[in-house]
Amino acid sequence: MTEPLIINADDYAMDEGVDAAILDLGERGVVTATSAMTLSPTWPEAAPALKDAPLSRGLHIDFTSPFAGETYPRQSIAGLTIKSHAGALDRKHVKKAIERQFSLFEEHMKAAPDFVDGHQHAHHLPGIAETLVEVLSERYGGEAGRVGIRICVSRQWRGLKASIIGRTGAFRLAELGSPAGHGVNSDFAGVYDFDEAADLGALWRQWLTGLEGGAPLLMCHVAARGDHDGSDPIRGARYREYEWLRGEAFAALTQQLSRSPAHWPRA
Repeated sequence: MTEPLIINADDYAMDEGVDAAILDLGERGVVTATSAMTLSPTWPEAAPALKDAPLSRGLHIDFTSPFAGETYPRQSIAGLTIKSHAGALDRKHVKKAIERQFSLFEEHMKAAPDFVDGHQHAHHLPGIAETLVEVLSERYGGEAGRVGIRICVSRQWRGLKASIIGRTGAFRLAELGSPAGHGVNSDFAGVYDFDEAADLGALWRQWLTGLEGGAPLLMCHVAARGDHDGSDPIRGARYREYEWLRGEAFAALTQQLSRSPAHWPRA
């Protein structure tokens, strides 16, 4: 008997290389979900292919990428985290930025997202998390619970970086989303330092062996090789993850550990 696994590829619409890798892995049945950067200038052109893809389609709330400055003053994730925990975010501007990204998603998908997560996990930071749940309620009313929310909490020790991510706001977001019945992932993995020398086989074996619950989520960051402007600091890691996920060793590992691809659960 196999156990379900959501594999989410982050950053759809970042650029053609990222999109090509995600769509290919979706067609292969490896990646089962992706979250879109709707502030990207390529989003309108990238959206039709995503609409037709066999994937759960999410909104990748963005405050920190090069695309984000149009709706909210762009800053580093470290700076945003400090400001959020200090209560220094302008909630009106935060709400406007989130609403803009929902509108862009709905405009091109003709539907609400299946789930929401965040670029560099910014969606669960204090001030952003509360506003996100508020926007979901206002836009979708009693149907808001149909939109899942990624909860970036590792249910067991998966390294210091994963622990820090979880403790910057993920537990609080889970509490905020509970009254509306938002579907959430039961576990979270895929965090590492994007070292191009990382042993992906060992990492994925570790992640897949320890997942808990009926809807665990493992995130990945992939890209196909091609022209690139050099602005992506983890490009090399994306290439390696793409090759790993489309390879025979990955397929054998999931079969050995009895994991089968699954889409986001519907509330």
